[in-house]
Amino acid sequence: MNTRNFKCFQTVYEERNLQVAAGKLFLSPQGLSKIIKSLEDECGTPLFIRSKEGFIPTESGKLFYEKSKVVSRDLNELFSSIETLNDKEKRFKVGFAAGTIRAIDIPKVNDFMESNPEVLASWSEYENEQIIRRILNDEISFGFVVGKPNNSNLVTGLVKSIDLVAYVYNGHRLFDEKQVEISDLKTEKIISMNEKYHVYHDVINACHLNSFNPNIVARVGEGESIYRLVKNRVGIGISPKFFSDNEDIKAVEIKDAYSWDVYGVYREDSADRDLAKRFLEAMNESK
Repeated sequence: MNTRNFKCFQTVYEERNLQVAAGKLFLSPQGLSKIIKSLEDECGTPLFIRSKEGFIPTESGKLFYEKSKVVSRDLNELFSSIETLNDKEKRFKVGFAAGTIRAIDIPKVNDFMESNPEVLASWSEYENEQIIRRILNDEISFGFVVGKPNNSNLVTGLVKSIDLVAYVYNGHRLFDEKQVEISDLKTEKIISMNEKYHVYHDVINACHLNSFNPNIVARVGEGESIYRLVKNRVGIGISPKFFSDNEDIKAVEIKDAYSWDVYGVYREDSADRDLAKRFLEAMNESK
């Protein structure tokens, strides 16, 4: 019995209408009718009574429905378990600190993952410190983080360096400036990435070093939100320079601001250090 046909039977049972069920399954009514007839032949009994009111399940049909749901669920769990085991066998796992996916060469990373079958192709973001901790605990083999970790057990390499800028909307007093100091933002409404991003804490620290608390009116989860809020004049956005200037929004350089540096990181004593080294070299080639 072809278990994929269980879904066809279940849909007809639930809809009581061959035309509607066929539409949901992207099948022709004729094709779906043949599948139901094939199931009935295998069972040796009618599963539906065809009537003007639609497909009415027989007692055998009701039993078949209940049992088929159990079988479908068990098969889904089986396939899910097999997939999980397969993932565990792929020992080389990569982690991304929040925001780093926007900065790295995604095609280069994807090509490396696909050409090395031992790499688990998973694109999961975590907080910066979580990535470092998971590498040190040998939970992942390689990580992209913001800022160079200060740990002698880690091998690091700069992958991407991006300037930190202030995004200003057209009509704002700073729009025509080529450069501003962090102190110029003392009275401004600030839009920033949220607390899980390394850049948020760096902005706070920079303002404190200039003897003021920033008026952060929005903490967002991705760069597009900063851009939209600035465009609608909610405030000034502080972010790595991810967007090009246009007539509505301009990136203004922040004097003496640090650059937003993305590093590739792996444990020096990792069992996968050779693969990690090749991965880091591949990322450096993309700069």
